[in-house]
Amino acid sequence: MQYIAVIDCGTNTFTMSLFEVKEDQSFRRLLKDRHYVELAEESIKYIGKAPFQRGLAAFKGFEEVLKDYPDCMVYPIGTAALRRAANSKEFLAAVDQQSQMTIDIIDGDREAALIHQGVRLAAPLDEEPSLIMDIGGGSVEFILCSKDEVFWAKSFPVGVAVLFQAFHKSDPIQKEELDAIKSYLDKELKVLLEQLEKYPPKHLIGASGSFDVLDKLVGAKLKGELYGKLTPDQFWAIHEELTKASYEERLNTKNIMPTRAKLIVMSMALISFTLKHIDIPELIVSDYALREGLVWELLQK
Repeated sequence: MQYIAVIDCGTNTFTMSLFEVKEDQSFRRLLKDRHYVELAEESIKYIGKAPFQRGLAAFKGFEEVLKDYPDCMVYPIGTAALRRAANSKEFLAAVDQQSQMTIDIIDGDREAALIHQGVRLAAPLDEEPSLIMDIGGGSVEFILCSKDEVFWAKSFPVGVAVLFQAFHKSDPIQKEELDAIKSYLDKELKVLLEQLEKYPPKHLIGASGSFDVLDKLVGAKLKGELYGKLTPDQFWAIHEELTKASYEERLNTKNIMPTRAKLIVMSMALISFTLKHIDIPELIVSDYALREGLVWELLQK
């Protein structure tokens, strides 16, 4: 039996997915090991001492898991925070020295391509345009695509950690802060809005953490399914509840982890901004994204 582990070193979380590969080259995820490291806790431009150590501790945790899979091929990849942090090289060297794992830093285009590949393995893409949205801590990837074609894709440095540091000053967040976020996104995502007019999407497909929260709050995904659905009305109800809530209230909301409770209002702002510019009957939540896309790509080679 062959095993592949993909470690996604994101801005908020370091997540390792371990996959079992069968003889026919199909694969299934055996486990997911997630560590909340918050690399951008102090700044997206510099990894502070505490998050630096949390990142190294996460790799120690991954090593412990991988002891049971000695022949496993391991692929660590880094995204927005490790692309932007001034001391990224120091962190990469520390990981390499501690665990003999070399993190491959990928650019936004590569990240978007892997997300598209992962989503198309799980979600119901068809011949009509869909908009894939992957919200990270440092960046957000938007991909306009069909099942077999990518019409346009771009990574924007407007992730939830970036927005939180710049705008979320009150608890609960104030209307003036939400208005400031909207104005900021109007400017930063102008190219996206132009592409949405060119390729009006019939579906919005969310991948990764923020959409996982929505899935858990409404039970969108049935057990064993690779995607789930929720209506815009369900989203707007959650949006209103979480946006009006204090951090303490969000922290006490079932199915929201502490790190998600801190940043989820920024996710709501990003999703609501997007929904206001498209007309769709439902939101689709994909269980697959970047890590699964990389496994598929590796197996094709």
